[in-house]
Amino acid sequence: MKRLITILSATLTLLTACAENADSGYVDVSRAEQQYSAAQSEPPAEELLLDDRAKVFLQTGYSLSSTQLAIFETNSRRLVDLNTGVISSFCDIPGCPHDDTATDTCLEYQPINSPHFANGGMYYTKYFSPGKLFFRSNGEERPVFENTFYTDKEAELEPDAKTGCGFFIRGETLYVTGMTYFYTVDIGTMKQSCEPVIISESPIWNADISGDMFYVTNENLELISYDMKSGELKKLADKVWRIQACDDSLYYIKTDDGNNSVFKSDPDGSNEKKLVSDTELSMYVTDKYIYYLTADGLYSSDLSGGNAKKISLELTYENNEQYVTRDFGTVQLISCPSSRFIYLLDYTKSTGDKCYNALFRIDKETNEVSATSLGIWYQPEGGGKEEILSY
Repeated sequence: MKRLITILSATLTLLTACAENADSGYVDVSRAEQQYSAAQSEPPAEELLLDDRAKVFLQTGYSLSSTQLAIFETNSRRLVDLNTGVISSFCDIPGCPHDDTATDTCLEYQPINSPHFANGGMYYTKYFSPGKLFFRSNGEERPVFENTFYTDKEAELEPDAKTGCGFFIRGETLYVTGMTYFYTVDIGTMKQSCEPVIISESPIWNADISGDMFYVTNENLELISYDMKSGELKKLADKVWRIQACDDSLYYIKTDDGNNSVFKSDPDGSNEKKLVSDTELSMYVTDKYIYYLTADGLYSSDLSGGNAKKISLELTYENNEQYVTRDFGTVQLISCPSSRFIYLLDYTKSTGDKCYNALFRIDKETNEVSATSLGIWYQPEGGGKEEILSY
């Protein structure tokens, strides 16, 4: 079951801003040494926003709205206010102590997968309830949909969780994505609106949509497109890790001559062109820049791959240690199209049993950088819940 959940949780999601509950036991960390400028606050969300989890290779630990970043790693489930840098509890139960005395009810301890904020609440699946989608609002949970479809591939690979699935929302449509298939559900009625389409012979890793085109990459690193209007299914390329579908172009990271590079093609896969060489497996494309990571750090280029510039990432922690990433190969770039910022989340810096986490915010227009510490965390010997040392 673990394999299925890891693969399916990597699907594309649309999010709305989530409202804070003043009574839910939030921790005020406004004393953090470096906070974002109030003058650079995000505009209010007026529509569902595109979260880029699908473009983040097998990344199940983060979810983004216009105002909040949700972090839900196994031992670290927290919300970050993107305007202020304030960190709060992931759990919304009023008065909950968020510790091991409340493991039966506290959301920080529940076996939920990849929550997604939309429609004034939170959608999520559960580890021990494959195929079921739940909605939570104002501290109350209810099931809203159950997938019963599966193919022989799901039954073979995950016999105890063959109906397990991921999902994402686009407008009023919920897309249910299994290991090898997808179909749509009307989010207002929660009724299935099309028959399942088998789009891949091997487990799906990434997904994205542009217009009528549905794109996936899979375990065999195949890039596949499906025209939801004509029904045409087509393999576009091989050795592809991550994808981002834009209005008139398709961007992806592909292994070429033993190295990973950023490529661009037409929506049908034609006119492929290499733009940037020797990258890590994270990128984000705006209408002005391509942002990408290399072993040397974060860079931006124009949409042709030219005029590459390194973006400086500087942060001083409360104990005067300087930010130095441990591995840019595991750092993530995430954003929403309607957001004016790109966020670089580094949850990897470790010194012994301490983890120094950081969040950088890059303005899409100016490339100016703001930074905030996500805290210095202590992992108790032998595992268990993380403890906060300082902010």
